[in-house]
Amino acid sequence: MIFLLCISYVLANFNTQYVTDQMEIQHTNLNSSKTYLLSMIITQFPQNNYCLPLLQVIINNEIYNDSQAYSVRARIQKVYINGTGSVIIKVNCNMLEYFKNPKNINKTMHFNLTLNDAKQHSSILCQFPHYGQNCSLSILQIQKEFSVTILILNNTWLYAYAILENNDYEVIVQNGESLFGVSIVSINKLNVTILPSFLQNFVVLEQNNEEKEIQIYRSEDDQNNVYIIGLFNFNSTQIQEITITLTAGLKSEEFPFWVTMLLISIIVFGMLLLLIILLLFRRQYKKLTQIKPALDKKVIKKYMPPQKADSKMIKDTCSICLVQFELKDKYCQTPCRHVFHEQCLVDWTTKQANCPVCRQGLLEKEINELMEIKNKGNRNVEDLNIEEALKSKDDPQSQTYRNFPLLQLSSSPFRTQLKIELDSSPQAQNSPPILQFEGSPENRANRNLCFQSDGIVESQN
Repeated sequence: MIFLLCISYVLANFNTQYVTDQMEIQHTNLNSSKTYLLSMIITQFPQNNYCLPLLQVIINNEIYNDSQAYSVRARIQKVYINGTGSVIIKVNCNMLEYFKNPKNINKTMHFNLTLNDAKQHSSILCQFPHYGQNCSLSILQIQKEFSVTILILNNTWLYAYAILENNDYEVIVQNGESLFGVSIVSINKLNVTILPSFLQNFVVLEQNNEEKEIQIYRSEDDQNNVYIIGLFNFNSTQIQEITITLTAGLKSEEFPFWVTMLLISIIVFGMLLLLIILLLFRRQYKKLTQIKPALDKKVIKKYMPPQKADSKMIKDTCSICLVQFELKDKYCQTPCRHVFHEQCLVDWTTKQANCPVCRQGLLEKEINELMEIKNKGNRNVEDLNIEEALKSKDDPQSQTYRNFPLLQLSSSPFRTQLKIELDSSPQAQNSPPILQFEGSPENRANRNLCFQSDGIVESQN
């Protein structure tokens, strides 16, 4: 229900009773040179206890109200008016934040509005621990570490205070099946009284038998050592009982600034040291894992270049992986004429630089030595063949052997075995003579085999 009343050209003072949930009045018959007192006296609060009646006066778009009376749900709210001839008066009932969700709430209230001349606009400030009209009431003091059971009237606030030290505290509340609200404020005991209200640190206690804990945190530089606890009974018909206990927690001690900076410096230094150790370990790990191969890949590429396998090599087998070659497989041939898969040879020479079959050294120096020996042996064979050809001309008897080659054995860095079977019988009726020769790296002398009339002998030259 909304009332919109426009009052003009009537007496400035009035006393009117209303039954509504909100209203708005425009009053234009005021003397701007006078001061007026507008009072709202609530004779019956709304059935719903979760809304707060509010009286507001709007003067030149500025809003004035009795915030203290409104915040504690007082029955009387007062607003002083001066310096104007026209005002707008609003009355409504605002829901508490905790109870805004319920719908279909009856907020109708009974109240009187009175407007009277006021001689002087003065407000009374009560010194702690007094409060109320004319500061006639005193706030109840409670002691720490004791439980206190208090009876609270219906729709009423009850205030209690405690003097706390530089500690953290817990307010333990047992409200049983009653619905209560709690608000806690801190003040200095030398100042005026500030009462807890619905609008400041207000907490609603649910209706159950469990204990509720409300934390109070204090710091050493907090000069307000008096805490006022406000308890509101939402029950509109019955007096309710509530038990509160104030217990001290652990003393809140903060680290000095220099200790904090020292800890931060130690942490930063430790992180930098750990980072340096990780970088050094990573560098050392790379050195350990990146092992230098026994044979440089450049040597393989230079002296054993990769080739593609053809049809002639299909039946051959790599002596390292024991897998037959396939067409277009890449292979490498060592100077000692052994063939392997390219990757197999690369993996082998990572750990050892020799031939997997004959153990011939594959270092560049050893390969050059082997090639030099082969070249020298080829030249000696050619010279001996020329010499034998000249002797055949001069000695007809030896012409029988002019078509036989001269065999020359030279020292080499690897072990050599030679077995020759020669059938010297024209009719092949006799068993062929066999000549066996074995040379080793320790025997560095060149050994020559030549043909004579009675067979193959070793030359002493």
